[in-house]
Amino acid sequence: MTLLAFAALQFNDPDPVIWVSFYCLCAATPLLALANKFIRPLFWLTLALCVLELVLSAPGAYNYYLHMEQEPLMQSMNPDKPYIEEAREFLGALIAVVLVCLSALLARYTVNNNK
Repeated sequence: MTLLAFAALQFNDPDPVIWVSFYCLCAATPLLALANKFIRPLFWLTLALCVLELVLSAPGAYNYYLHMEQEPLMQSMNPDKPYIEEAREFLGALIAVVLVCLSALLARYTVNNNK
């Protein structure tokens, strides 16, 4: 549900198609795992996209880390400070990768307990 809420919050983003799609895809893996329909290729695709986003947004997140004493993370987007948006993207991808990986563990646990 968290990832679906993240997707809903992206509709006002400058590039909503990318982010709504990303979070919906990330939400599909845990939702399918909860329904005992874990799809391994979907998991790997989602994990790869999360890692790609982490890598792409890591420099901005680090730059924000260097300025976080002066800049609150929750402020409107500013073209002079792209690292704030990149830090938020990094955190969203980090939360997504954790939830996707937890869903894989849940699926493995469920399969092992049903044997």
